[in-house]
Amino acid sequence: MIFFRRMILLLTFVTISGCSEPMDVQPEEAISLWPLQPNPVIVFMSKSDSPEGELYLLEKDNSITRLTYNDRHENNPALSPDSTKVAFHAGDPLDMLSWEIYVLDLVTGEEIQITDNRVLDGHPDWSPDGSRLVFGSFSDAGGSPAGAADIVVVSLDRTGFTRLTDSPWEDNDPEWSPDGTKIAFKSTRLTQEHAREEIFVMNADGSQVQRLTTTSSWQSDHDPSWSPDSKKITFSRFEGERRWTDIADVDILLEHWQELMPWNIYTVDLSGKVEAMTDSAGAAGLPVFADDGSGILYLYFEFITDDDRIIGADHQLLLFDVFSGDVQPLTISSRSLPYSGVLRLVVSVTKGVSLRVMNRMEPFPRFLI
Repeated sequence: MIFFRRMILLLTFVTISGCSEPMDVQPEEAISLWPLQPNPVIVFMSKSDSPEGELYLLEKDNSITRLTYNDRHENNPALSPDSTKVAFHAGDPLDMLSWEIYVLDLVTGEEIQITDNRVLDGHPDWSPDGSRLVFGSFSDAGGSPAGAADIVVVSLDRTGFTRLTDSPWEDNDPEWSPDGTKIAFKSTRLTQEHAREEIFVMNADGSQVQRLTTTSSWQSDHDPSWSPDSKKITFSRFEGERRWTDIADVDILLEHWQELMPWNIYTVDLSGKVEAMTDSAGAAGLPVFADDGSGILYLYFEFITDDDRIIGADHQLLLFDVFSGDVQPLTISSRSLPYSGVLRLVVSVTKGVSLRVMNRMEPFPRFLI
């Protein structure tokens, strides 16, 4: 069994017209990866009981406990290194300026609001010792709302709020290195163009910002994730023919889906050496290193079409062997399952697992915030 230090996987199905009779997706199908993991719990967000979304806890015996009861939008859960707490962002679904960072103690049930600043805060990640959070904040140096995110750090006791970046362009998707010395993130600071992100790294105090990847045309790099020895970063690269953000527009997606593919998995070391791990026609995304560094787990999906019309999607969890180059599927293909609704599945593992299931189309929160 390969152990994963941290895993984030995203699966999206768009609303499709003209499909065969809809098939309900049962919980057992949505969490088929879970029995293969050694981790004790899953924390997930679901809209099954609330249109805004709530947090839930799934244990090894498949019992599910609802953790939150409110009318907030809650998203991007991230488990602490010891799996006793979950950080997430939450707020009014119609007012993104209300989205703040929260931490829920899974042992005591106590919830702490970490930020309270009337700006969009999201995408939290934990320091390796579990004492601090790093996240993207759509605020300027004065604390007012801004159109692009910067990377900030705060302690769990809500002290030590520190802005690590201060750029008019987007800095987002922060990920703390396992050795605690660096933070990887995506940024448009050098492309200076919306939807043209590249991977950067900096010291954990925000110093010595270094560009690691260079993109061209509409290429865009996302979701950096560290190797266990903190020497390499795996990430997903969009290689389509238009802005990747157009995928959030269902009309554009249905008409121009060929231009919104492919996505592939890459690695980059701290010297900037980039290597392609996959060469797919579909979307390979949200990669994470195995805990021993021998493999990279990622999500792969491709659209099922009929005369160039999308009628569904096939998705698999795949493990890439970094030594042999072999790819092993970790889930059964869903090609036989037609969909007329929307399913988004996110799994996040930090010595535990975090799963998020949503039943209607939204912009990609993992990428945007």
